[in-house]
Amino acid sequence: MSKRKLKSYDYDIFNDDTYVRKNNIVNKTIDIIESSIKKAPSWLTVLYFPIVILWMEFFLKLASGLSIFSGFFYTVMFTLPLSLLLTVICTISKNSRFNRGIALGITSVFSTWYSSQVLYYNVFGTFMVVSSITNGGTGQAFNSFDMIMTAIGRKLFFLIMIFVPLIFQIILGNKIFAFKHTKLKLKLVLIAAMIVLQCFDLVCINFSNNSNNAKSSYNLYYGELQQAKACERFGMFTMQKIDINHLLFGYKNLVSIVSEEKTTEGPNDNANKEIKPQIIDTDFEQLATEQSNDELKTVYEYFSTTTPSKTNKYTGIFKDYNIIFLTAESFSHYCIDKDLTPTLYKMYSEGFQFENFYSPSWGVSTTDGEYANLLGLIPKSGVWSFSQSAENNISFPFSLGEISRNNSYKTVNAYHNHSYDYYDRDQYLTNLGYNYKAIGKGLDLGENVWPNSDLKMMEHTVDDYINSDSFSVYYMTVSGHGGYSYNTISERNFELVENLNYSDEVKGYLAANIELDRAMEYLINRLKDAGKLDNTLICLTDDHYPYSLDEFNGLDELAGHTVDTTFEKYKNAWLLWSGSMKEPVKVDTYCSSLDILPTLLNMLGFEYDSRTLIGTDVFGGKDPFVVFDDRSWISQNGKYYSGMGEYTEFENAKGEDDIDALNNKCSNMFTISRMILDNNAYIGIYGDTHIVGE
Repeated sequence: MSKRKLKSYDYDIFNDDTYVRKNNIVNKTIDIIESSIKKAPSWLTVLYFPIVILWMEFFLKLASGLSIFSGFFYTVMFTLPLSLLLTVICTISKNSRFNRGIALGITSVFSTWYSSQVLYYNVFGTFMVVSSITNGGTGQAFNSFDMIMTAIGRKLFFLIMIFVPLIFQIILGNKIFAFKHTKLKLKLVLIAAMIVLQCFDLVCINFSNNSNNAKSSYNLYYGELQQAKACERFGMFTMQKIDINHLLFGYKNLVSIVSEEKTTEGPNDNANKEIKPQIIDTDFEQLATEQSNDELKTVYEYFSTTTPSKTNKYTGIFKDYNIIFLTAESFSHYCIDKDLTPTLYKMYSEGFQFENFYSPSWGVSTTDGEYANLLGLIPKSGVWSFSQSAENNISFPFSLGEISRNNSYKTVNAYHNHSYDYYDRDQYLTNLGYNYKAIGKGLDLGENVWPNSDLKMMEHTVDDYINSDSFSVYYMTVSGHGGYSYNTISERNFELVENLNYSDEVKGYLAANIELDRAMEYLINRLKDAGKLDNTLICLTDDHYPYSLDEFNGLDELAGHTVDTTFEKYKNAWLLWSGSMKEPVKVDTYCSSLDILPTLLNMLGFEYDSRTLIGTDVFGGKDPFVVFDDRSWISQNGKYYSGMGEYTEFENAKGEDDIDALNNKCSNMFTISRMILDNNAYIGIYGDTHIVGE
C-alpha cells in the first residue's frame, strides 16, 4: 500500500510524541480550498481590476468623508472600461509570470496613488491634480516629517486597507488570478466592451445636462474641475482623467450670459458726493466683436452685461493712505479675544465689523486663498492659479501691488516668514509688482524653526518701509500654521493658554495666534512712533479656516456647538482698521474674500472697473452674493446647498430668489475667473500695465 506524503497540518505533535490524525473535516475543507484555487477559471482575471479599483475607491471616499452611495453608479460604470483595458494589458504576453508582474506593478502604483491622495486630502482638504505634481506640490505638501507622521497616524486604518489588494496579490493573487495569455479574439471582445461601456457612460453624462445645476453630472464632467465632488461622483480615476482632459484639450464653454440685476444706491451720507457707476469707459461689446478667441469674446460679453457697483459714502475715504494687507495663516474670528489677543480685538472693535464675512476654501489651500484675497477672482480648479499667472506674465491692473505702483507709491513690498519659493510665491508676488523678501531671499529671522515667528518677521521688515513717503505692503504670515501639537510657536506661547478649558490642540491653535497678535502690536506701535498710524489702512484676513482642527472637532470646541460644515465653517473675520477711525462701523451685508479687493479699491480712491472683478464692493449697492467651492451660495434672501439641492430662505428675506438664475450666476463666476487667467484677459483691455517687482 502506497503512502502519500503527510502534510504539516495532518498531525498534532503535542500528544506524547505520537502523531494523531486530525479531524477529517478540517483536511477536506483545506483540500477543497486548494483544489478550488487551482481550478479557478481564467475568466476570474477579468474581475481583478474592478475589485481592486472599487476597493480603493471605497476606502478613499470613506477616509475623505465623501459619500459612498451618491456616486456609486458612475463610479462603478467608469471603473469598468478602465478595468477591461488593464486586463488586456495584463494578458498580452504568453508568459503568465510576466503578465502577473505587470498586474502587480499596476496594483502597486494604484495603492501608492490612492494612499497619497488620502494623505494629501487630510493635509489640504482637496485632492492632488497634475499641477500639484508638476509644480512640486507633493514635496511641499509633506515638507515636515511631523506633518507626514501625523497624517499617517490619523488615516492609518484606511491606508492599510488600500494596500490590502497589493498584499493579497503578492501572497495569493497568482493562484486565483492567472493573467494567462488570451487570444486576439478575446482581446477584441474586451476592447469592444470597453468602448461600448465608455460610450454608455458619456450618454448618461450628456443626458444629465442641466446648465443651471452646478452639481449635475454634465457640469461636473465638462465644467470647471471640482476635485472632491468629481471624485465623489465619478471616482478618483475619472477625476484625474477630467483634470488631464482639461489640461490637454481645454474646457467646454458652459457660460450662459444674462443681464444682471440693477444696483441700488450704496450708503451715502454725504450729499456732496456724486453717485455714479464704478467703471472705466470701455466698449466691451466692440471688443467682443473684434475677438477671434472664443473665450475672450465670452469674457468681454460677460463684462458688457455685468452691472457695475456704484460709488458711495466710503469712496476715497482712505485716499493716499499707506496700505498694509495681511493674509494670516489659518486665522479665524475665534482668535479675537480681549485678553489673549488684545491688538486683534482692538482692530475689530474699533474698525469695520463685517459680521457676515465668509472665507471659502478653494482647491489649493493657502495660495488659492491669497489669490481670492488679492485679485477678487476665483482660483482656477486643477492648477496653482498664482503659479500659472506668474509663468504666463498675466497682468492684473487692479491688484494692490500693481495699482499702487501705477499710482506712484514709493515702496511696494511683500514679505513671508517661510521658504521664499513655497508655492512659487517669489514668482507671483513679483509679478504683482511687489519687491519680495522671505526666508532664503533677503529675510533672515535668526532661527531655523517651523513655523517661524510673525513677530520676528515684523521686527525684521518694518524698517524697510516705515520711513517711506508712501508704501503699499503685503504680508503672508505662517505662525498659525496647522499641526499645533508640534507647532514651535504654539509651544512658545502655551503657558498663556494652558489653563483654558480646551483640548491641547485647540490651546495650541490659540497660542499660535498670540504670536500674530504680538506682531500686530509691534507693527501698530512702530506706525504710531513714526507718525504714520493715522494715514495707514490695515487689512487682515485669513487664507482659509483652520482645517487642521477638523480632525479634533476644534471648531466645535471654539464655537461651543456643532459647526455647520456647509456654510458656518467658512465664516470668518475681515479686520479693516486705521488709526484715523473715530468709531466702529458695523456691516451686516453678506460678503466674502472675493469682495475685499474691490471694496479696498473704492475706499482708497483708485480708479477701477467694477465689472471686471468677480467680487464686488461691499458698499457698492449690488445684491450680496457669496459663493463656495462646491457651488453652494448665500444671497441676501437665503442660502443654497448644492450637495442636496436645498434652498433655505432667511426669515428677513427681502424678496424671492430665482434659484436657476443664481445657480447660473454662480457657475459663470467660476468660469469667467478661469477664462481671465487662461487668456490674460485684462491685457486686451488695458494693455500691459504691470510692473514686475524684485
